[in-house]
Amino acid sequence: PDHPSTARSLNNLGGLYRTMGRYEDAEPLYQRSLAIYEAQLGPDHPDTARSLNNLAMFLYGLERYAESANCGVKALDIFLAKLGQDHPNTQTVGNNFIAILQKVIETNQTQQLDHHPLTQTILKNLLSNSSE
Repeated sequence: PDHPSTARSLNNLGGLYRTMGRYEDAEPLYQRSLAIYEAQLGPDHPDTARSLNNLAMFLYGLERYAESANCGVKALDIFLAKLGQDHPNTQTVGNNFIAILQKVIETNQTQQLDHHPLTQTILKNLLSNSSE
């Protein structure tokens, strides 16, 4: 049951439930998928990062922007470390993270963010660009 293939299936089922609007059924599947990846592959594995990104985008869709950002930055951090900044997955997750942070700013949820250095750097850049 705690195999990466199970995690992938749980993640896919979570995505299906999300598409169907069954959010209360989707979230525990995303969470369980992430827990399996972290336990079986480690917290810094690209599959763990994909799972974090999927959870981040799910939370974004629920307008839980700060939670979304806290997952998204972990995913971005992993992809940057493992795949580099020029990899398409890293760029996609980076774009997702910027969109999430823009919503965090719009909804005044910045105080709910984890104090991750990457979050603080990007947030500072977004805030300085928005004031120009």
